[in-house]
Amino acid sequence: MRLTRRPFPLLTTLLLVGAVAAGLSCRIAPAHAEDELVVADQKGQQKALLEAAGADRDLPYRIRWTEFEAAAPLLQALGAGAVDTGIAGDGPFLFAWGSGLPVKAAFLLPPRGGGRSTAVVVAAGSPIHDAAGLSGKRIATGRGSIGHLLLLRLIQSGAIPPPAPRIVLLTPAQAKAALDAGTLDAWSTWEPYVSLEVLHAHGHEVVNGGGLMPGNSFFVANDVALNGKRAQLADFYRRVTQAYAWGHAHLADYAAILARQTGLPGDVALAVAEKQIAAPVPLDHHVAEQEQATLDSYRKAGLVQGSGSVASAFDETLASP
Repeated sequence: MRLTRRPFPLLTTLLLVGAVAAGLSCRIAPAHAEDELVVADQKGQQKALLEAAGADRDLPYRIRWTEFEAAAPLLQALGAGAVDTGIAGDGPFLFAWGSGLPVKAAFLLPPRGGGRSTAVVVAAGSPIHDAAGLSGKRIATGRGSIGHLLLLRLIQSGAIPPPAPRIVLLTPAQAKAALDAGTLDAWSTWEPYVSLEVLHAHGHEVVNGGGLMPGNSFFVANDVALNGKRAQLADFYRRVTQAYAWGHAHLADYAAILARQTGLPGDVALAVAEKQIAAPVPLDHHVAEQEQATLDSYRKAGLVQGSGSVASAFDETLASP
């Protein structure tokens, strides 16, 4: 039976604004000033954190922020040289890298809660309450996203038994609209969309990525920036590390600024802060070893070709000063 629900206007508006911003961001000219670092953000989270912590003061270069709805268009912009660096989950990053984009992970944001900020959610009133109930269902996610990775891991581990669900590849805006219309059974997504669906649309979480995937995020840079703006990147990652330390100690303050800058409801902003404020650290070889399984999941599904080691996807030389 299809579920029909009234759409959630605030969330829909936020998603559509994000989609428009993402489209505009991808058309930025690739030429940047040497004293400017172009930073890609998702839902304003990194910009809000740096400003809240005061970590963007007295910069020896200018930061130009660009906004994206999701990691996929952000990574496409990075690969095209439209931006210098930005944050992305391990799944979409390795999907993009495995597809040939000239990008590398340069700094690690380890998970707080081990991947639980990625989840499969369903609409209010759905009878689905566990992973087994997703068998044969229509589930939306973004191609190569961490939501896509979660579904692959659930299928490959047997948590979702046969028949496999039908994965419908949609943007967050499209997925939310389809879930509201009752044409989808579930949506595999990430924060802040998980909390928006659960806290404000009265849906519920079916299963999350805890214990199923590393849940790492990375500050990713393109090869041109890594070669030509190393000093700016190292300084920016140092400031990000300071900002996350401040955010961990001032969750409510950060959430208030995030809500004001992005339009997220206050309770959603606080939930996002609690799930995602971690401690960025430089990369080491253990990260590459951990992420080999992530790349292998895409390869098993036939989404990424080749059989080489994942180690060359990481630049471990940009250590915090």
